[in-house]
Amino acid sequence: MTSRASYLRSGLILAAFMMVLAPEGQARRVDSVTVPNQLTVKHARLVLNGAGVRYYAIFFSVYVGALYLEHPTHQMAVALRESGPSRVAMYFLRGVSASQLRSAWRTGFRRNNSKVTRKQLAPEIQSFIKLWHPLKDHAQVFLDYLPKQGTRVSINGHLAGTFPGWAFHEALLRIWLGPHPPTHALKRRMLGH
Repeated sequence: MTSRASYLRSGLILAAFMMVLAPEGQARRVDSVTVPNQLTVKHARLVLNGAGVRYYAIFFSVYVGALYLEHPTHQMAVALRESGPSRVAMYFLRGVSASQLRSAWRTGFRRNNSKVTRKQLAPEIQSFIKLWHPLKDHAQVFLDYLPKQGTRVSINGHLAGTFPGWAFHEALLRIWLGPHPPTHALKRRMLGH
């Protein structure tokens, strides 16, 4: 019995050691989605900061959200100030209607950004919200920020729109990292907690 326990303990230690030594490119499983640990966006190497599931009404998983940064951090303020390239990836686990998407975006901007910011960015926010049409399950949305280009919105591999400037990018990122994210659990996961 003792030797079997020692064997199991040794196996667990070896498994933990192998995880530490795992190649950077190895993927992580979140719900039913395989999320890469690193990727390249326009020649910029981004690292997975964290990923989690967006639940609706506790029981329904809507999407896996993943945050990629050049320099991973567990601190919200640091992530929001990160001026380099970044990506928010959304891997949808169920279909979502256009009205649900538009309502969620509208609410996210309103609850996590000041009135002044929303007024300054009103044209961009309205254009962004109008982009959204129904998404089927397994849809992939990438929100890439590139410093000289702005925020690129890609839906299922097709470029849907580009929004210039740092201010819009920060307002968008605050939807997940601000004081009223879709869920606090998703915020913690995207910050790597």
